[in-house]
Amino acid sequence: MTIVNINALGITLGEPLFNDLKLTVSKGDRIGLVAANGRGKTTLMNCIAGRFEQTTGDITRARGLRVGNVAQYVPEAALQDTFYNLVLAALTQEQAEYESLRVDVVLD
Repeated sequence: MTIVNINALGITLGEPLFNDLKLTVSKGDRIGLVAANGRGKTTLMNCIAGRFEQTTGDITRARGLRVGNVAQYVPEAALQDTFYNLVLAALTQEQAEYESLRVDVVLD
C-alpha cells in the first residue's frame, strides 16, 4: 500500500535544491536520507509533512495519513523530557490514551 507518492518534485530557493524527484513510500518502508549539508533533506521532509510548499511537482499522501518528524534542532525545553513523552504530547488527548502502547512498540 502506497502511503506517500512524490512525482517530479522540485524545490528552488534562489537556486534549485533538487528537481524531478520521484519517490514512492509504501507501508512498512524504512528510508534514510543521506546527502551533504544544504542539499535539501530538511526541506524535503518539510514538504512531505505539508509544512513547506514545493516549487514544482506533486506529493500525494494516503487518506488519513499524519506525517510526523523530529525537528533537526530540538528546543532546549524538550531536552529535559523523554522521547516517549514528546511523541505522546504531539498526539491529541484521545489518541494519547489509546495509542500509548503503540508508541512504546514503535519507539522500541
